[in-house]
Amino acid sequence: MINSIMSPRRVSVSHPLVRDAYLKKNFTSENREEDVLVLDMVDDEHAIDVSSFDDYLVDLLTDLQSLKNQLSEKVGYFDRIDILTH
Repeated sequence: MINSIMSPRRVSVSHPLVRDAYLKKNFTSENREEDVLVLDMVDDEHAIDVSSFDDYLVDLLTDLQSLKNQLSEKVGYFDRIDILTH
């Protein structure tokens, strides 16, 4: 049985490049607990194209501070953001 504390918590986010977002717990090698916000990016056929992938990533990074502010209001403090691309 999975402990509900260890299960990722889904977070709604409004951004055209983000398919899904969730908050999870991570444990460092020093046994310190971290709250990690994971942004799962959309599967965009243009993102697969090497020449356009940089533009795709720059768009996300440009919006990252506003995303961070938006999500910290919803979930509170988190230690870091992980970005998953496909």
